[in-house]
Amino acid sequence: MKPSQPVPGHVRERLEIAVLTGEILSLNWADEASDAAYLGRVRPLEVIADDDGPGYLRALDDSGVEVRIRLDLIRNLPTPVK
Repeated sequence: MKPSQPVPGHVRERLEIAVLTGEILSLNWADEASDAAYLGRVRPLEVIADDDGPGYLRALDDSGVEVRIRLDLIRNLPTPVK
């Protein structure tokens, strides 16, 4: 597992807005355990605060499977899909 890194406030805020508005985001992220890379569209459900780390995004992927993404492992600035 990679050590956690600080997450810029604007990234966390962008994700919170996506949760509130029901946006679909195109994200590129790494798996916390294996460092495998993922690229896909997700519908954010919740930004989970973590006092000891960067926090997590709980979301649904294209197939409706729930994913949990560590915020500091998101490799692109979240952008909406239109």
